[in-house]
Amino acid sequence: MSALESISTRLVYTEDQALLRDEARRLLAARVSIEAVRALLDDDGGDDPALWAELGRMGWLGLLTEAEYGGAGLGAVELSILAEEAGRTLLPTPILAHLLATAVLARGGSTSQRAEWLPRLATGELRATWAHVEANGAWRVADTSVASAGGRLHGTKAFVWAGNTADVFLVPVQVDEEVRIALVPSNAAGVRVESEQTLDRTRRQGRLVLVDAEPVGLLERPAAEVEQDFLPLAWTAIAAESVGGAAAALDRTAAYAATREQFGKAIGSFQAIKHPLVNVLIDTEQARSLVYAAACAIDQSNDDAVLLARMAKARSSDAYGFATSRAIQFHGGFGFTEECDAHLFRRRALASRPALGDPDHHRAAIADLVLGPSAAGATALD
Repeated sequence: MSALESISTRLVYTEDQALLRDEARRLLAARVSIEAVRALLDDDGGDDPALWAELGRMGWLGLLTEAEYGGAGLGAVELSILAEEAGRTLLPTPILAHLLATAVLARGGSTSQRAEWLPRLATGELRATWAHVEANGAWRVADTSVASAGGRLHGTKAFVWAGNTADVFLVPVQVDEEVRIALVPSNAAGVRVESEQTLDRTRRQGRLVLVDAEPVGLLERPAAEVEQDFLPLAWTAIAAESVGGAAAALDRTAAYAATREQFGKAIGSFQAIKHPLVNVLIDTEQARSLVYAAACAIDQSNDDAVLLARMAKARSSDAYGFATSRAIQFHGGFGFTEECDAHLFRRRALASRPALGDPDHHRAAIADLVLGPSAAGATALD
């Protein structure tokens, strides 16, 4: 039995995982209505502090943090469950940015750094985010333009998720001949965050400007090693969130098609509507299967984890895009207006697509993984 076949036989939630999914779906459905999401679109903070505190009490903010640092010590499958439910509601509260940042710190920090930071991040007392994208869209740690000179940092990072509310940033920094990851508190001298106007207003992003800024430390492991461990998890989490969004867009579109009438019949009774919606369902389910195959592979340290995570990210980006484009179309002219909820999901789908690589990027890398490196000498994580 191949590794992929081995994984496919175990894609069943455990009792605890099913409980987590049910609790997440129940809580977020009750607390994050589409009206609540809309109310935060023009709010300065862009999220609900009371909900953040509740997520901390639920233990979700320490989901990936080891028990010795106050977390739940869970893995990629549980992260995917939460991310999918968050995507289903367009959750503005930045739990995904925070959890991915804690994963970077857990993988790269020294024992003392983990002991100092992770317990406070696990409770939600502090918020963290991963600031890795350049203004030109480059996102690999090797591409960083932030440099250290005499221990002080200079440079800019763009499109930082939840940059406006983060207490600490994890920033790839060029230090002499290698790239390291710096811990940079938001209140340190020389640190400034500027709001960025992006397509998706349900996920706030900011520009981090560092001018003679002093970090509180550099993570122990080199950035390239941390990135290699971290990327499959991040790809899978974003893919899971996209699957949740695609499923929600499908549910809303199907409900609308069942009530909106034309020629005396519900538009959902016409084949021109039924067939595309079935295709959306098939695409979403295929993407979901890849997400959980990737998550299982990561948790099992399977050799196919990188391949599956790339497949999940590519497939889910396409599925979310297709689901929301059909949602816009089937809501008619109303669908294209901001007053229609389909519009909000469409913006999230378009904004998430390039995050950590768009489908073309991942499919090119998959070809290298399956067929062998290209003439350019690409590696698994290029």
